[in-house]
Amino acid sequence: MLYENYWIQPVRGIQTLFGIVIFGLIAYILAVFQFDNVTKFMLFNGIWTGFIATPYLAIAPVHLPRVAHYIVVPVVEASTFVLLLVGLILLGIDLPSSGNCTSAGCKAALAAVIITAFECALFFLTTIRAVITGVRFHQTKDKPTTKGDTASHSTAAMESV
Repeated sequence: MLYENYWIQPVRGIQTLFGIVIFGLIAYILAVFQFDNVTKFMLFNGIWTGFIATPYLAIAPVHLPRVAHYIVVPVVEASTFVLLLVGLILLGIDLPSSGNCTSAGCKAALAAVIITAFECALFFLTTIRAVITGVRFHQTKDKPTTKGDTASHSTAAMESV
């Protein structure tokens, strides 16, 4: 079985899509609304999530299992979750309520906060899954097995990360 959790690849697609949407919204905000450090940080989050982290997390365990180490995948997941959570909090602090938001840039910032909240929730779920899978792999890799069983066990465990 290629994946222990069949739901992870569609979630990776949604995470990538949300990351690209965040990138586009923040680029629009930078062009018309505000140009501060929080928006630059969120631009980094959009690039990191949409173009670097999520494609790595989707492709590496399937096609490059040696690159998807059982420690690296949970670290990338958790760091992306923390970056998105910090960006969500920082971007949401300065925004007015939706009733007081009249400009297009302000509405784009509200949309970016909402999309980032969903993205953050998805990364929370996948981080928990990656940590549990990494712990399981770490516990089973130290157990003595027969010589023929070692290769198939480690390959199956790495593919599930």
